[in-house]
Amino acid sequence: KMSDKLKPVSTAITGAFTASAAASITFEDSMAKVMTIADESVMSYDDMKKAIVDLSNQTGISANEIANNVYDAISAGQSTADAVNFVSNSTKLAKAGFAEAGQSLDILTTAMESSEVNKVSDILIQTQNKGKVTVGELSQSMGKLIPTAKETGINIEQVSTGYALMTSKGIKSAEATTYMNSMFNELSKSGTKSSDILKKLTGQSFQEMIASGKSVGDILAIMSDNATANGQSLADMFGSSEAAKAAMILATDSGNAFNSVLKEMEQSVGATDKAFATIDNTTGNKFKKSL
Repeated sequence: KMSDKLKPVSTAITGAFTASAAASITFEDSMAKVMTIADESVMSYDDMKKAIVDLSNQTGISANEIANNVYDAISAGQSTADAVNFVSNSTKLAKAGFAEAGQSLDILTTAMESSEVNKVSDILIQTQNKGKVTVGELSQSMGKLIPTAKETGINIEQVSTGYALMTSKGIKSAEATTYMNSMFNELSKSGTKSSDILKKLTGQSFQEMIASGKSVGDILAIMSDNATANGQSLADMFGSSEAAKAAMILATDSGNAFNSVLKEMEQSVGATDKAFATIDNTTGNKFKKSL
């Protein structure tokens, strides 16, 4: 009778042991992968393993997934010394931004340098707060716009302001990416309709105006006011309908709407930690950590 009663317990223990052993083997493989590119003179195998397991315990995300993200972070240019801290921040961003850990890592490595990790993470969460978009959704499209923005000198605050405003109007992040990419390209390339008009109005190129401290909202307001004075629409100053759509939305209220949101982007310090604390304190997340 006692044997019959203990069979379910014995089966459960055996199953747990088997699952644990399998997870351990998988994690060992992932650690070996990390150490193929990690600098062991900076961080030993044991120190790296402890840091990854500690982060797993803090977040409830598997050590195997975190190890793979550390590998990806080092591959993307993060130093061995900074890699786990970088992944720690990207993991917080993922949970606060309703994204997969790999998605948040991708968007951070595309958007920033290692020293800016907290700043960029906070701006992305603020974009989520002010727009109708999640960090997970941004991670799938924002990377296509960032190279154009960097080339024209537009910082992450202004890019994120554009996403916040456009998605708040019901435009999906993928469409917002297409529209803003088209607008920035037209404004920054000499010989296009909009860049020629801007040069004529201000005596400066789009890049020169951005470098002097003007916001995208300020620049579009100048163009919009001129269009109105000449009985035209701001859309008439662009060669493509995609660029015109972005311009019309971002120039709302003579650029004041853009500048208002931009100010909030610049004051977003602590947004990630605040959102993460809220998400992390749920019963479900506490259970994941225990499991």
